[in-house]
Amino acid sequence: MNTLRNVLLATALMSMPALSWAAANAPTRIAVLDREAAILATNAAQTAQEKLATDMKPQRDKLEQLRKDIKAMEEKFIKEAATMSERDKKALREQADQKANEFNALITQVQKRTQDAQQDLLNRLLPSMQNVLDEMRKSGNFDVIIDRRGVIYVDPDLDLTKRVVERLNAAK
Repeated sequence: MNTLRNVLLATALMSMPALSWAAANAPTRIAVLDREAAILATNAAQTAQEKLATDMKPQRDKLEQLRKDIKAMEEKFIKEAATMSERDKKALREQADQKANEFNALITQVQKRTQDAQQDLLNRLLPSMQNVLDEMRKSGNFDVIIDRRGVIYVDPDLDLTKRVVERLNAAK
């Protein structure tokens, strides 16, 4: 019995270098993923974008009105500058400056709200995406998953983006 155990142990020890050589020389399995595209293509992201667009409609309408007002003031100034008094020119410039400041403040507000909504979406979806990626990495025996945007060419079978979107949509 001891002899059999010694033979098995010796055989196992002799095969270890062969196993480590095989592992070291096995091809590295690499996949790619465009995380941003995957997140933006999910049903949750599209729903959030539609809600944001609806919520932001009053601000967009206000921006458009301000843009029209500023343009009308510019046109009035160009058309009537020769006949306007310095006082009227100054008043028109001040009005235009006020509208431009309001426009810029509103643009900043809209951009911040959009960025906040995008960050909230990322915070909600990234943990789910990470779980999906871990499952896919293990099931596909991938050693490395890299950002798709840094890759010049990849076999479509190794691009996980669509599969991640499908799994994220199925999870919700």
